Amino acid sequence: MIRAALIALALAPLAACGFTPVYGGQSGAAFANSGPISINEIRAISSSRSAPGRTGHFLRQELVRTVGQGMPGFASGTLDVQLAQEIRRLAFAPDQAASRSDYIGEATWTLSGPDGSILGTGTVEERASFNFGDAAYGDLAAQTAAQERLATLLARAIRAEMMIAGGKVVDPKTGKPVVPATTPTP
Repeated sequence: MIRAALIALALAPLAACGFTPVYGGQSGAAFANSGPISINEIRAISSSRSAPGRTGHFLRQELVRTVGQGMPGFASGTLDVQLAQEIRRLAFAPDQAASRSDYIGEATWTLSGPDGSILGTGTVEERASFNFGDAAYGDLAAQTAAQERLATLLARAIRAEMMIAGGKVVDPKTGKPVVPATTPTP
């Protein structure tokens, strides 16, 4: 009984300040100013020399599912993502064939407002490992599963950065956070 009273007393200041959980339902105050976010097709970063392909498709699907309905702090916007990916061989069998590899993906995202101003920007990097199977075409299934995992990890990281960016004031031309000027104390 006393524990419940202490918890209620500790949470009272949070309720007074308008605190709303980020992962709560979309009917709360956190989503009062949020609108739909359109997600453009995922583009390859020119230096990667590989099209986003399957990973880009999975990444866009995951972003549409998790971010498309809106994010706290953003009235609406358009999300552009550039994706670079590579396969890095980690382990080799005695015959020098790769037996374990990583899919490594780097996604650079930019959220623009309806007026073209940049609301947020960032870069995330994730990796998903896979083993080459002994069965015929087993490595294709392992690679496909790794691409799906990589896309899910990248989408989660982008969403997390967008949540953080939603609470910051940014320069509308660069998307970089604006640091308020501090006044020296006498």
